[in-house]
Amino acid sequence: MEILIIAVLIGLIPAAIASSKGKSFLLWWIYGAAIFIVALPHAIIMRADDRAIENKQLSAGMKKCPSCAELIKQDAKVCKHCQRDV
Repeated sequence: MEILIIAVLIGLIPAAIASSKGKSFLLWWIYGAAIFIVALPHAIIMRADDRAIENKQLSAGMKKCPSCAELIKQDAKVCKHCQRDV
């Protein structure tokens, strides 16, 4: 029983890392709980999914600058990247 609890808890580490890189928390939690010794290095060295992170930020209220296409806050009047009026 203790081994199962430990596996569930250590599975959270690669899941949190992968989630910050735009991957599914649940799938990485299962992967990390099943084979932690492989999942942790895999989560650390994998590249971030820029498209998934951008979609998450857009759904959280950010918008794209019409001039440079960088993400800015919804209420911004001037883009912090290109300094143009929005």
